[in-house]
Amino acid sequence: MNFRRGTPLNDRSPIEAAKKVWPDQNATGFDYSDFLHARGSPRHALFYSGLFWPEFVEFEGMVFLEQTIEDEADRQRVLETLQRHGGDQGKTEQAFNTIEVPPLFGRRADETTNSEDESLALRLSAMWSARLREAFPARAFTVEVLPADESTGEDTAVRFYQHSGRAER
Repeated sequence: MNFRRGTPLNDRSPIEAAKKVWPDQNATGFDYSDFLHARGSPRHALFYSGLFWPEFVEFEGMVFLEQTIEDEADRQRVLETLQRHGGDQGKTEQAFNTIEVPPLFGRRADETTNSEDESLALRLSAMWSARLREAFPARAFTVEVLPADESTGEDTAVRFYQHSGRAER
């Protein structure tokens, strides 16, 4: 029987985060499963599953997070942006699909460091990439992490868009 472990994405960051969230927990010898058992919640996991495995929608051949295209006003904004970019669907997708990580968490956005934000963004990019392959198997996407830029005030972000050599739909 062959056993192969996947490539870790800095697999200490969830443990270090847990230690910060629950500093009163005696974590001597704890690994991820130990924290999950001691402090995890299936309701929290269910809630966060939408972040890690989101719904995507297609509009005018472009793909967006579902919450980006909720009504006619959103669709109109996409069409205006597409026109502003001279019909370039990739640039339009990038404009709408650059998701800064800390602001997703509202008033709690400042609880993490840039390094922790980047670790979360790496996990999101890996999962969103898999989700996009599953939802749109005939299409090729770029899913990338953009590091925080203190000089511009931009937070760590995940961006996704389809490759410019798009397949026929």
